[in-house]
Amino acid sequence: MNIWPQRAGGQLALLLIVVLLVAQGITIGILAGERQGALRSASQEHVLERFADAYTLLDTADPERQSRILRALSTPTMRLTIDTSPALTSDGAPPITDQLQSQLSLSRDQLRTSVENDNLACLQNHDSDHDEDDEHDKHEDREDHHERNEEHEQRECPPVLKASLALSSGQWFNASAQPSAPSWLWLKATLSSVGITAVLLTLTILLAIRRILRPVNELSSAAHAFARGEKVHIEERGPEDIREVTRAFNQMQNQVSAAQKDRERLLAALAHDLRTPITSMRLRVELLPDGEDKERLLSALEEMQTLSEATLDFIRGSTTEQYRRYDIATLLDSLCSDLQDIGMAVEYRESPRCVLQGQPQAVKRALRNLVENGVTYGRRVEVRLSTDAGNATVEIIDRGPGIPESEREKVFEPFYRLEQSRSRETGGAGLGLAIARTLIRGMGGDIRLNTGPDGLGLKVSVTLPRPGTDEDSSVRQSGT
Repeated sequence: MNIWPQRAGGQLALLLIVVLLVAQGITIGILAGERQGALRSASQEHVLERFADAYTLLDTADPERQSRILRALSTPTMRLTIDTSPALTSDGAPPITDQLQSQLSLSRDQLRTSVENDNLACLQNHDSDHDEDDEHDKHEDREDHHERNEEHEQRECPPVLKASLALSSGQWFNASAQPSAPSWLWLKATLSSVGITAVLLTLTILLAIRRILRPVNELSSAAHAFARGEKVHIEERGPEDIREVTRAFNQMQNQVSAAQKDRERLLAALAHDLRTPITSMRLRVELLPDGEDKERLLSALEEMQTLSEATLDFIRGSTTEQYRRYDIATLLDSLCSDLQDIGMAVEYRESPRCVLQGQPQAVKRALRNLVENGVTYGRRVEVRLSTDAGNATVEIIDRGPGIPESEREKVFEPFYRLEQSRSRETGGAGLGLAIARTLIRGMGGDIRLNTGPDGLGLKVSVTLPRPGTDEDSSVRQSGT
């Protein structure tokens, strides 16, 4: 499955979305590291402040009050005791020692600290030794111990801070505390904010791309229409570079249309100028005495007139007929009926209605040339119509000698004939297929030659583009 879009708008949108997601991911990663570090530092500062406050209270209290103060200040995550010897034999965290020393004004030998990783302390929220008189709490702790173990196995366990401080009484104040793990609740709010921003930005990007590329889509549609012979003026809008392309396309259409009109006027004048001398020559030849020379001259003039008219038809390529909607099935039925009336062996299978956009008279002219060729060389012709989502295909099948595969492209060249005689009656002028393909291609279609069914005869396939489904449906409903 290919998830990479085929159109420029989809590719640009997908690329921007991927870049946005990657950038947001990197930003969240950096923010998470800095935020968690700041929270750990703040938690450690809080623990050290509690150590200093507890030491100050205990150092100035009598022994009875010291016991009450220890019970009041101890928590499940902080253990405070007064012992005859220090719990730490050496100083393991000089920076923390310096920080406590500046707060309490103690000498270096009166203060020791360390930072240790103690996962067991992380798993145990409080020590039963500090709550011996609360049996009910101890019982609940034992029941929940297993659940808390599973919860804390996946929880970040900060290192345990330990300190031993000498009291003025000669005893040692030993403290042990584990700072609370940094909370990730802030990440939920951050992800929600980033998600909303990403959605809004993605929608904005998609709308902007659609707006920017809309003139490009219109230009594509106009180019296809122009290839079929239709002239469509496009309004200049969008970014300036797209406006320049649209302006150039409109200018090209105008120049090509003007050149075509000039050619049509030139051809009309040429046709008139050719008919006049040919008619004058014919009249002069008619005045000559009857004889072989007279017959040859008349035959030559008739051949000249036929050839000039056929040449002009080919140069014109297509008629100046306006584009309109027509039913190709009705057109084929009418064409085959006309040919049957003049004695041609043409069979047409009725087909469902199929509405196309184009020049119906030009299509009829091209199809008539093809059907007449099939009858001439194959004696009998069968005409079929088939449709799919994008095209209508007319198949003209005969049982004649067919055309060799090596010659199938050459027969579309002007004045090329398979029949090598000089007779126009047997070989024609060699322009029928050339004119037919010129007309069909002018409407966005094509003509292909293949071997007929069972390897006999010739099958001519004429493909014409169909309008969109919605457009076609509206035509059917309107009855046009």
